[in-house]
Amino acid sequence: MVKIKNIVKKMLGSGLDAHTLALSFCIGLYTAFSPFPGLHLIMTIAATYLFGLHFPTVFIACSFNNPWTMIPFYSADYAFGYWLVHTFLGYSPSYVLSLKFLFGSGSICLISFLIGGNILGITLASISYPLIKKVITKAIATQQNQPEDTV
Repeated sequence: MVKIKNIVKKMLGSGLDAHTLALSFCIGLYTAFSPFPGLHLIMTIAATYLFGLHFPTVFIACSFNNPWTMIPFYSADYAFGYWLVHTFLGYSPSYVLSLKFLFGSGSICLISFLIGGNILGITLASISYPLIKKVITKAIATQQNQPEDTV
């Protein structure tokens, strides 16, 4: 916990405004839900460079999707995408990715996975932005009001 507190203090003391830090966190959150396994680090570096974001903040938020949480994240992506594509829109694509040769099981609709992951990531990042910005703004104000010896 001490290391996490130090990382957060450095993030808040980086001189960046609350908007940039909140946007960095939300882009990282989108990257965590994005349906592109193996490309998260590349997406994190690209977003940081293209949009001038705070890399440690983007990376920490992106790290919510890790080997321990990968199955729930991708299951939520697929379930939401399947509901959206097949149930809500009533679209039934004729092509699916067969998992029979890999795992000896059924098949998945790749379209559902890609659409679900992107829409879920964008939605969660958009919804969380105001909350994250408010929390970061208060944390920056609190840190600036503390005496130097306790920071």
